[in-house]
Amino acid sequence: MGLFAYLQWGPRNKRMVCAHCQTKGYIRTQEVKRKKGIHGGKATGAILTGGLSLFVTGLSRKEKLTQAHCDNCDSTWEF
Repeated sequence: MGLFAYLQWGPRNKRMVCAHCQTKGYIRTQEVKRKKGIHGGKATGAILTGGLSLFVTGLSRKEKLTQAHCDNCDSTWEF
């Protein structure tokens, strides 16, 4: 599971405690970007440009989150 887990879930964070099983030292963390809702400024730009700006920017905004995965209980969550 070593290299595959590192590539999929990131490096181990030995100080974190799992929110589900309460074990310490088995948590892997990595930064991820998720689409979240419709950004108002982009919607306004799409109306003003007749929809042409949608091809370049899209409507949704992207939010940076940290994804955590526990190797002990196999749970995954984001914060």
